[in-house]
Amino acid sequence: MKLFNHTFICQSTLVGLAFFMFSCQKKAELKKSAEVHPPLYSKISNALKEKVLVNYIQTADIIKPHIKNGVPFHKLDYDKIIAYDFAGDEETYPNAIDKKGRFVPVIIKQQFLTQKQADQILSALSKNSSYGESSAACFQPHLGLVFFKGTQKVNQISICLNCNSSITEIDIPARTHRVFNKGRDNEYSFSGFTSAGKSAIINLCKNINFYYGKNK
Repeated sequence: MKLFNHTFICQSTLVGLAFFMFSCQKKAELKKSAEVHPPLYSKISNALKEKVLVNYIQTADIIKPHIKNGVPFHKLDYDKIIAYDFAGDEETYPNAIDKKGRFVPVIIKQQFLTQKQADQILSALSKNSSYGESSAACFQPHLGLVFFKGTQKVNQISICLNCNSSITEIDIPARTHRVFNKGRDNEYSFSGFTSAGKSAIINLCKNINFYYGKNK
């Protein structure tokens, strides 16, 4: 009986020690993962409130489309463009304004564009030379461009330079001009930004003191 108890105690001790070591290892892995991929919400303690965002639309400069803006922007009916610096995420917050028409709760900065700023960035975003590179699968945009007519959204574009990609509510032909395997089942477009496209975005962000103007 004593031998059995001694064996049982030893086995229990070994099991307990193994569980303890496994728990410590998992905690260490979780801690390391958190350091590499910090929680999204840790970045947005200073997120702007919905009321502040809505009221700001009224203060934006009145601008107008111009032929040099290129397709499709030259015919888009808008009178304001506001840039938003936000902690976007493909699954939850891919755009500055969600499908219900509300601002997402991760917007850190906002800045309306002047006519000159709008003309510069739109002319770049409509050019073939701004697209044609590959992009990654992740999408965590930091720049949103929202077009308004009065206070109503008419279009928005979200940009992620980390994965070199963008999404838009209206078609921008230049984004898909470079097509591979055209006409085949595996046809696809390289819609990632070229160095020219990225430079235009970074220059705008530097000008308005946004995330992509400070970080490579």
